[in-house]
Amino acid sequence: MRSAIKIGYCWLLAVLLLCTGMEASATRRALVIGIGAYPESSGWAKINGDKDVPTVVSMLQQKDFHPGDIITLVNEQATAEAIRNAFATLLQQSQKRDFVYIHFSGHGQRITDTNGDEAGGYDEAWVPYDAPLSYKAAEGFIFKRGGYSGQNHLIDDELNEFLYNLRKKVGDKGKIIVVADACHSGGSTRELNDDNEPLVVRGVRDDFIIPAGVRTAPVGGHPIAWVFISACKSTQCNYEYHGVGSLTYALSQLVDRFEQLTCAQLENKIRAVMRDIIPCLQTPAVETPAAGADALFF
Repeated sequence: MRSAIKIGYCWLLAVLLLCTGMEASATRRALVIGIGAYPESSGWAKINGDKDVPTVVSMLQQKDFHPGDIITLVNEQATAEAIRNAFATLLQQSQKRDFVYIHFSGHGQRITDTNGDEAGGYDEAWVPYDAPLSYKAAEGFIFKRGGYSGQNHLIDDELNEFLYNLRKKVGDKGKIIVVADACHSGGSTRELNDDNEPLVVRGVRDDFIIPAGVRTAPVGGHPIAWVFISACKSTQCNYEYHGVGSLTYALSQLVDRFEQLTCAQLENKIRAVMRDIIPCLQTPAVETPAAGADALFF
């Protein structure tokens, strides 16, 4: 009897140690994408998205993200294929309770909705290194006439599907934060800030129009189950500040307070910082799951 009790006790202790080890082994992973120098033939103007990467990496390392668990894709490394491969790597490596941080700094653009799930007729997209500005640019860029249907734009539907699958991997106890320092429908002009320096805009007012007849099956559509921070509304410009993205700059100024701020408080703090540095209408937003606004950001 005593042997059975002893065996049971040892088994219970082993299970407890295993569970404790599993919880302690949760990993902080990150994917940081920064594009500033797009190919000239793509039609995109030069910005400073690549300059955000050191700032973001430094910020993450302050928050105990190990350098070996941070994937960076900069300029020509950040093709649509490379970004999708990085997504696949995150999905493969992520485990229950992991903390995954994804950051995109680059151009943003609206693109024709080809699956009919957008009431306004356009999807919002991140623009990888090899995505053209316009259908006309695509013809002279890397695609033959009629060969581009938006496949190198990372549209919100695709991102939604990836994040939904990532949520399943990290589970309810895991954390996912996505930051987009880009605009979905900004302006292609340059204005001056208070220091008489040019204000660089990430994005264009020109939507990417895909010719009629190109349709795809709907994807995504899952309710948000992560924290998503955008630099501006889809109808606004996203400006840079002294060579870095305004949202990236704002987050870097608040990094020491991440653990003390709820998502709603963080949104207010980001807006306050950006109001001080950007003399233009730009409204950053922090989107969360239902009732997630009162949860701590980090």
